[in-house]
Amino acid sequence: MEFFGFLDGISPWWWLALGGALAGLEMLAASFVVIWPGLAAMIMAVLLWIFPTMSGEVQVASFAALAVGLTFGGRWLVRRYGQPESEAPDLNRRARRLIGRSGKVLSVEPGGYARVEIGGVPWSARVVEGNAEIGAGVEVTGAEGMTLLVRISS
Repeated sequence: MEFFGFLDGISPWWWLALGGALAGLEMLAASFVVIWPGLAAMIMAVLLWIFPTMSGEVQVASFAALAVGLTFGGRWLVRRYGQPESEAPDLNRRARRLIGRSGKVLSVEPGGYARVEIGGVPWSARVVEGNAEIGAGVEVTGAEGMTLLVRISS
């Protein structure tokens, strides 16, 4: 008895319908994961149209191999060619956008930390160069998460 005997003699339209359903699911999820098995199902429809006597086991094995191959190959293509360079790479890195700006020390904290004001907004900062005193000028030289790295300016 064949395990996938129910697939023997099916129409290629069933594979095309599965591919369309997976593509529709991809449109809802927008994850670039489900599209590859959907494409594999559409390729299976073409293969079944060319080879109409393909057994159910061969159909399932071919679909599985195509889905795995297209998933790995497609993800590699998307990673390599599908990610355009951002016009604003620091858009969601608010602290990094402050690099090069000047401000003043509001308070000095132990361990080389201070509260500084940059553009009217108080920030946590680590002093990497100079001695912090209240009211001293600072220049932002970097950021570690939401902590600014500052040097004391004269």
